[in-house]
Amino acid sequence: MFNNHLYPIANELQDNNQIKTDGSVAIIMRTKNRTILLARAINSVIEQSYHNWHLYIVNDGGEPKDVEDLVDIYSNDLNQRITIIHNPDSLGMEAASNCAFQIAHEEFLVIHDDDDSWHPEFLQETVQFLQQDKSAVAVICNCQVIHEEIIHDTVKELAIFDWDYWKDFVDIDTLIKGNIAPPICLLIRMKAAKTIGGFNESLPVLGDWDYNLRLFRLGEIRTLNKKLAYYHHRPNANGTYGNSVIAGVDKHLKYQTEYRNAMVRQALMDNQANFGLLHTLLHDIEKSKNELIWHIHNTTSRNQRDEEMYQMVYYFYKKINPISVFFRNIKEKIRTSRKKFSKTRAAAHWVRDRIRKLRNERSVNLLNPPKS
Repeated sequence: MFNNHLYPIANELQDNNQIKTDGSVAIIMRTKNRTILLARAINSVIEQSYHNWHLYIVNDGGEPKDVEDLVDIYSNDLNQRITIIHNPDSLGMEAASNCAFQIAHEEFLVIHDDDDSWHPEFLQETVQFLQQDKSAVAVICNCQVIHEEIIHDTVKELAIFDWDYWKDFVDIDTLIKGNIAPPICLLIRMKAAKTIGGFNESLPVLGDWDYNLRLFRLGEIRTLNKKLAYYHHRPNANGTYGNSVIAGVDKHLKYQTEYRNAMVRQALMDNQANFGLLHTLLHDIEKSKNELIWHIHNTTSRNQRDEEMYQMVYYFYKKINPISVFFRNIKEKIRTSRKKFSKTRAAAHWVRDRIRKLRNERSVNLLNPPKS
């Protein structure tokens, strides 16, 4: 059987009669003892212009009363559109997400961490996008990065930056190197989410990267170049209010390496021929690297020769410069002398003319002596 399609056919999404088709959105929010940030996150959901959503708050080992009291403050705005799950002990980010994922059956899914926030039009824009593009398994919007700090239970904004890793298209070359967007930017079709299953609980970090790679196997992840989400960082914070991506840099690097190794290991176990493919790719990379080093070396050598030539020219210039100054001084003295001489010559001409005149007068007198 030949594939007559221009594009490879994506994996079929599993039918799930429990999943709604009414445009509803399941919002999963993980939290633990960060009520200051949780309040902002809840408010970010309430302020959405799109109202067909249900909020799942997973309190992962935090103080239950703090969460319950905060939710009571927003009870009128939440209007029964909330489910709270209390974990007696912390299970970790991915396991906490799965606690809500197992019971959520809305048409769409999004992870809203308790320290991030949305533009009021996030849900309206992203839901409309997936409703129009039925082939997309998910959509990623653009975002801004906000640096902040917490001082005396108050969040102070320090700076705002554009997201440096934005791509107009999601391709495997980019995605396989690392995650391309934080969870706050990603709206997923629930059928796709239920097809690939829950989040990887063996990953204490990078679970969103793993999930996006699994989504990619099902079909296209589209992009919406509108800054509809805000990714909040607290660079100077540790402990409860620290970002996992900043406070746990070493952990990210460790699991990033192990995750890549696991993918390659699985590929080699699935097909021994992948050894040849991997060898070819690494050989090509090494060849390209050596060519680049060679060009850099030649460029450096040329620059060095240019520098040596410049130093030589400058040396002779310094040698010649005193001579040129000497001749310039002589030339200036000659020019000054000429000016002085021109004044003297004019006076001499006047004296000469006077003498000639007197001589002429005298000769005339000798030729015509006065009569007595």
